[in-house]
Amino acid sequence: MKQNKNRPYVVCHILSALDGNISGSYFMMPELQPVQEAFARIRADYQCDAYLAGAVTAASIYADGFLDEEEIEELEAARIYPRETYVADPQAQHYAVIIDTEGSLRWNKGHIKRAGMPELHMIEILTENVSDGYLAMLRRAGISYLFAGKERLDIGRLLETLKKEFGVNSLMITGGGMVDWSFLQAGAIDELSLVLSPLAGGETDKATVFDRSDYLAENVPTAFSLLDVRKVEGDGIWLRYVPKNRR
Repeated sequence: MKQNKNRPYVVCHILSALDGNISGSYFMMPELQPVQEAFARIRADYQCDAYLAGAVTAASIYADGFLDEEEIEELEAARIYPRETYVADPQAQHYAVIIDTEGSLRWNKGHIKRAGMPELHMIEILTENVSDGYLAMLRRAGISYLFAGKERLDIGRLLETLKKEFGVNSLMITGGGMVDWSFLQAGAIDELSLVLSPLAGGETDKATVFDRSDYLAENVPTAFSLLDVRKVEGDGIWLRYVPKNRR
């Protein structure tokens, strides 16, 4: 596959139920465990430099939840910060990249270590209308950040900056559904790695593999080419696809 040299290679790696849900009651079923272990092993085998998630996903696995209104009002900055990339840890080798365009997450540290993954340094993806108080909070917490647009997310700019300023050559998208869809619509997914568990929850209010976003100007159906199919532990299936709109 021909690779765009101006940005990282992007893999969207998702664990899903048969009904397409990527969260829900089926996560409590013991039958999911062997499939989760296979999913984690595959994730490690890709050896990506960075892992990208949306704010909702990040609030539960990386950050300390969301700021409440009172906390937002209390954010203060002693200066006005330039809207340019800030690198808090020049020595970092692996990253958690968090799309939080308006600055809504609560942070108290700039690194995290999760089981089965290398230590990750946090990079917040922001738009230029974020407050200086929020930038001051990120700096105090030792978190890097970059700007990917003035008011709306520019995925092309985001990816090019990750490669140029942070040396990210491979990026794994880990959800949620609207983030997956936004990158797909931008033609910015090089490979979809979809692990299907033999479970279903049937819930209609949960995130799915791809969820349309009201923030996009248009939502266009997308076709894929099949790369590979393999059976994994727990009667799961690992599907690999290439989106036909990748560029």
